[in-house]
Amino acid sequence: MNCSSTPSPQRSLSPLFLLAAVSLALSPVGFAQTAAPAAPAVAAPAAPAVIAGTVAATPVPSLSGTDKVGPMMLRDETIGQVLELLQRWTGKTVLRPQALPASLYTLSLPATATRNDALLAIETLLTLNGVAVIQQGDKFLKVVPNNVAKSESPTLLSESALSLPPSGRVASKIFLLKHANGQEVVVQIQGMLNSTLGTPPVFFSRNNAILVTDSIMNLQKIETVLAQLDRPQLDVIATKLYNLKHAMATDMVNKLTTLLRTPAANGAAPFRLSTGTSFTADERTNRVIVMGSADQHPFFDKLIESLDATSDPNTKTDVVFLRHANATETASLLTQLITGQTRAASTANGGRSTTGANRVTTPTPAAPATGAAAAGSQQNGADEFSSMVTVIADVRSNSIVVSGTKDDLRLLHDLIDKVDVVLPQVRVEVVIAEVTLTSNDSSGITALGMTVTNGKLTGVNGTLFGGAGGVTGIGGGSAALAPNGTLTGIVNLGTSTSPTKNDLQVLSVPAITTSHNKEATIFVGESRPVITGTQSTAGTAGLVASSTVSQRDIGIQLRVLPLIGKDGSVQLQVTQQVEDVLGSVTIDGNDQPVIGRRSTDSFVSAMSGEIIVLGGLQRSNDTTTKNRLGPIPIIGDLLGGSSKTKTRTELLIFLRPYVLNNSAVDNLNAISRVDATPIAEQVHKHIDKAPVPPGAGPTAAPSSPLINGLPGATLEVGGSSK
Repeated sequence: MNCSSTPSPQRSLSPLFLLAAVSLALSPVGFAQTAAPAAPAVAAPAAPAVIAGTVAATPVPSLSGTDKVGPMMLRDETIGQVLELLQRWTGKTVLRPQALPASLYTLSLPATATRNDALLAIETLLTLNGVAVIQQGDKFLKVVPNNVAKSESPTLLSESALSLPPSGRVASKIFLLKHANGQEVVVQIQGMLNSTLGTPPVFFSRNNAILVTDSIMNLQKIETVLAQLDRPQLDVIATKLYNLKHAMATDMVNKLTTLLRTPAANGAAPFRLSTGTSFTADERTNRVIVMGSADQHPFFDKLIESLDATSDPNTKTDVVFLRHANATETASLLTQLITGQTRAASTANGGRSTTGANRVTTPTPAAPATGAAAAGSQQNGADEFSSMVTVIADVRSNSIVVSGTKDDLRLLHDLIDKVDVVLPQVRVEVVIAEVTLTSNDSSGITALGMTVTNGKLTGVNGTLFGGAGGVTGIGGGSAALAPNGTLTGIVNLGTSTSPTKNDLQVLSVPAITTSHNKEATIFVGESRPVITGTQSTAGTAGLVASSTVSQRDIGIQLRVLPLIGKDGSVQLQVTQQVEDVLGSVTIDGNDQPVIGRRSTDSFVSAMSGEIIVLGGLQRSNDTTTKNRLGPIPIIGDLLGGSSKTKTRTELLIFLRPYVLNNSAVDNLNAISRVDATPIAEQVHKHIDKAPVPPGAGPTAAPSSPLINGLPGATLEVGGSSK
């Protein structure tokens, strides 16, 4: 409809007035005054001119909201015609601007439509087309575009919006909240507002109130929602107390927080728990207080009952007494194993640090798992130690104190049982001899008649030792010549009465017994005082010198470290050191010995009972000899003469290891050695209760012991000799 002063054409108002006249004529409700008869369509008078800012229409007097106004039909009518109809039905003057959204309106109402229904339909139709209707007092209606209506100070409703008929009319209302948090409600109702008619809610924190501007229909919807939300929480929250029998209340609350409050990992859906649900620990009564919806009580009943179950402690402590192994060494071995396993696991897991190095001395509790994955966290395998394992050695009782989980204790017991075993033992019989070499002898082996061909020991010519029960040559034996000069072979020795060689001197005949991988030491020699330091101090007569003296062992030292195999083989790491006094020197007025040293390191292998020959430690001595008249002056020079002699000697060491099996047979060689001594009868009186195999005794001794009947041999105990 054009809002100019020129009268509009006759067609513009005829259809509207005809429809209005028809609707009024069909209405059963009477009016206060007689309505003018409908004019014929062809002779309808021209509509009055529309003045800018108002809509010219004749109001319908005394028309109530329940009066029927249908049927009615609008087809492609302009906004001016719709506003004229609105003015007739409301009896109020419509105020409008020059520019309104230009749209064509179509509406169809049935015959049963009342005035209120028609007004609601008209206002809604206008709202849908971008036009808002605002109440201006009791006599005017203001019509503006929707985007302007929300800033045009709409009507502030003082009563409930639910008492008004639903419509698209823009209004404002203040909602006073008694229980709900207004700031939270503002966020929640943002999505309920009409983006065209509504404005952002205004929150008044002091009064806990919200100002909302929107259509009547939206205000009614918001008021209905707030009526449900603005209630005391006690109406929906129930409190329940759980008395714990086994678990601690604080631990239970921590576990519930971990399970129910922590976001799920790996993108899994989190557990849905009401935001109003809370659980608190009462340490005084050891109870858990759960506040929330009563619908969740069955869930908490089952969960807390399952967690408050009787269970064995996570860790246990045990003491493992060792029978053979050393407690300190065993604890160190287990510590290294646990630390290495922890380091390997950390590397496999991407370098995450662990406390493996510390946990073997102080138990470190496992950190609580986080997220919903806590219940399904990775568990240590049956063959891996946990982070709770602890290993401590008790030296006094030679035991290991262990602590950890059941799997930790099982693994530790298995390992200790395998480590705490009796190690095999070996008895090493030793003959230390010195051979005097002639100018034709290259070594002590050739001087004794031992023949080596192509690196093989092929035999011995002549006798080695004389006297009853002496050691004779090798018959058909063979041995390999090691690169370091040692000979290892199988030597068959027998008895002989051949004369003893004058160039052989037996220095010591010791025997030592040691365990697998335990070093044994033999020393033959003497201890001499040696000045190790001198200090001068001021005295009454001047400087007084004081010396620091220590004892120095000078002689033959032999260290043997055996490694015993399951097949009876013995690998020996042999270290020889020979020290001799070559002369003396005066230091600060004190004679000090000049010590010569010869040493070798060898690693040889032999079977139990085989003989190992070590040699190569040679020494040269120059001696000057005079006749009896030599010391007399003049006469000794005329009649006496002197001669110089150069003597070479070589030290030979014969070793024969015997693997001991902790049986009576192990004593045969020892008994045979006792029987070869003059005190055999006295010794037997003290050891006659010892288990002796049948046939063994003084007359049944082995026919060829290594040291049987050696001249100058004495029985030694503890690896020393006399």
